[in-house]
Parts: sequence; C-alpha cells; structure tokens
Amino acid sequence: MTDKQINELQRDWPHPKDFKRSMRVQISLYVSAMILLLMLITGYVVTDRYVETVTINLVEKLLMQARAYSGPSGKLLISSDALLLNNICKKMASENTEVFWVGITDQSNTFLAHTNLKEVISGKRMKTVLSNKFYDLLMEGEAFSIKKDTIFISVPVKENNVVIGRLGVASSSKPIAAVKENSIKAVAYITIGMLLLGLPFIMMLLNRKLKPIAVITDNLKRISFDNIQLDIPIKEKNELGYLAETLKVMGSKLNLAQKEIIEQERISRELEIASEIQANILPRFYPTGSNFEFAGSYYSAKEVGGDYYDFIDYDSENIGFLVADVSGKSLPGMLVMLLTRDIVRNLSRYQREPAELLTEVNRELLSNIKKGMFVTMFYGLLNKKSGQFKFASAGHNPLILLDVQSGKTNLFKTKGFPLGMMAPDKFEARIEAGEIFLNDNSWLIQYTD
Repeated sequence: MTDKQINELQRDWPHPKDFKRSMRVQISLYVSAMILLLMLITGYVVTDRYVETVTINLVEKLLMQARAYSGPSGKLLISSDALLLNNICKKMASENTEVFWVGITDQSNTFLAHTNLKEVISGKRMKTVLSNKFYDLLMEGEAFSIKKDTIFISVPVKENNVVIGRLGVASSSKPIAAVKENSIKAVAYITIGMLLLGLPFIMMLLNRKLKPIAVITDNLKRISFDNIQLDIPIKEKNELGYLAETLKVMGSKLNLAQKEIIEQERISRELEIASEIQANILPRFYPTGSNFEFAGSYYSAKEVGGDYYDFIDYDSENIGFLVADVSGKSLPGMLVMLLTRDIVRNLSRYQREPAELLTEVNRELLSNIKKGMFVTMFYGLLNKKSGQFKFASAGHNPLILLDVQSGKTNLFKTKGFPLGMMAPDKFEARIEAGEIFLNDNSWLIQYTD
C-alpha cells in the first residue's frame, strides 16, 4: 500500500459543522417561496374577480336607479317643471349615500336640474361619458366609466321613444376600493397564517423523513475495512430506502473486491518469487571458447513463463544447448518447464545424441505432464574443436544459420513431434537428426515464439 493510500485511510470523517447548509432549511425556504408565489397568483386572480363582481353589482344598481327615474323625468322635461326635476335628483341621491350628485339635462346636455343648483344657475353642461368597460350591462344610449375615485352613469331620458335629455349620476368608487383592499388583506393574512403554521409542520415532517440520512451516515462511519458490510436498517420504499439497499449491495461488492485484491496481491507476490526462481534457473553466464561463443536473452510475456534455454557441458570437446517452449503461460508453464529441465539434465548423463535424448525425454515427460500440455524443444550438440553441430527438433522453430561473410541465411527444420503428446514408439518413428559444420563466420540462431 502506498503512502498516499495510507494517508487517505487515516483521514478523519467529515464533521457536520463543515456543511452548514441544511437540506431542511433549504427545502422549507423553497416550499415557503412556492406558497408565497401561489398565494400571490391566487390572490391576484381572486381579488380581480371579486372586485369585478362588486363593480358590476354597483354599476347595475346605479343603472337600475337611473333607468327608474329617467322614465318620469321625460314628462317633466316636456312640461319644463324644474322643481319636480330637482326633487327627482334629490330623491335619487338620498337613496344612495355614495352618490356625489344627480343631474338632468336637455338635448344639448345643459343641466336643467341638479342636486347642486349652482350647476343649473351657471348653465353648465354635463360632460360626455365614454364607456370603457362592461358594455354588456348597458342598453342603447347608456354610458358608464370610472375615473379615479368616481363612477359616472349616463342614461337617456325618452318620451315616446324620442331622446329629449339625459340623466347623469356621479357616485363614489370607494366601495370598490374597500373591497379590493379587504381582499388583499385577507389573502395576506391567509398567506402569513399558512407560512406560520406550515413552516413548523414542514420542518417537523422533514426531520422525520430525513432522519434515515443520519442513520446512513452513522453506519458508513462504522464500516470495518477488514470486512465491509453496509446492512443499513432502513426499510422504507422510497429513495432513501433505495439508497440504503444500493449501499448494502455496494458493500458486498466492495468486500468481495477487497478479498480479490488481497488474493491478487498474494498471487502477484508468489509470481514475483517464481520469477526470481526462474531467473536463478536460467543460465547467468554463457559458454565461450577459442573458436565459439554463446549469447542469449530472455523476456517473459508474463511474470513467469514456460520458455527456457540451457547449456550442458559434457567434456572438453562437446557442449550441448537447448531452447524449449512449454505450452501455456504463468505458473503452470513454469512448473512444466522445471520438470522438463530436470528430466533433460538427468538423461543427459547417459545420452548425448540429440534425437535419442529427445526420445527419452518424451518417454519420461509423457507420464508426468497434464493432458493437453506439451513442450517444443530444440537440442543441439556442438563439437568445440571440429565445428560439427548435431541437432534435433521436437516440433520447435527452425534453426537459422547465418554466414556473416556472405550474408547468406539458411533454415534447418527436422521432423519431430512436440514432447509429451505422442506415445514413445510414434515419437521415435518420426524424430530425425540433422548435422552441419560451422566455421569462423557462422552464426546459429534459435528462438521461441
């Protein structure tokens, strides 16, 4: 384990004070904001509709009064009875305390009667009223408008369906403003009440629903890294229950992965030891003489392998060397390689001829090797003085002969089955030996795949 990994394991658990943002507060604020927004929208819609209803009712009431008094006003206009016209204006005004004034005009809109006689004496005219809403409430010739704090109503005065004047009413719009104000206050009180009552309830509900987070955190802190188990006691069928079950599965997988890592580290260490053993088995020094020299190199595809080479120094005139390749890699290949090496070294004490030696090795190896595995081997015997080189191959790669002076290359391939595959009689019937003579300019190259 590296120093960095050790430092990571020794780190303290995070402390809650380092994470000051509370989910409970955040969610409560979000909910409060949503309540406020919804109440604003609802309050606006409700207030607008309520004000519109009150306005319609008020306008309808004024229109009904104006229509009721416009009827008798027609005959009084024809008879020019100003006193009775003024009485009509005063009577209508007395029936509605919100009315500012009531007036009756002739066809030129000049006041003939008014609750304020100064308007009649001064000969003022009633301003034209232009309707700006509630057209569906108005009959032909009628008009209605609201300006600032005043409601204006104007209805025609008819006699025999002929318009001979107009009756105008100016009333206060304070009832509408009061309704609007009361509606806004009601919505505000309801909103404040919902927030004051809802926030504690939301906080209490969140404390209960988010309690499993603390349970999960405490269980994570109590993890034993020697045996990772995350059996968190949360059975709720929601996201937190899903998280707890996921952590439980994750703990099992981590525990299994940890055991596999430990096993891999053990195997890796064993392979390192095996690699050291193999390195010690392979020749450290290469034979050399007055007219010959050996050299070699070995790189395993994995930590250890089944390829190997060796030298057998028989006497002052003869030296043997071999190159072999065991089927399979890693430890199985290395074990077969060690077995084959021992067999070759034992048999070489009694046999040195290449074809005969490989035949005896096959006989010994056949009963000791696992079915399906085999060894390819090239074995050669060099006469140090004459340069005679005898060789045989048990299914191994061809021998390369290079003449350095001429640059010419020859390949030599003799027949033979791999070791450990065929019965001794079949192996012996196929194996054949080869022979060449080397000079000072000759290079022999043998290799594995």
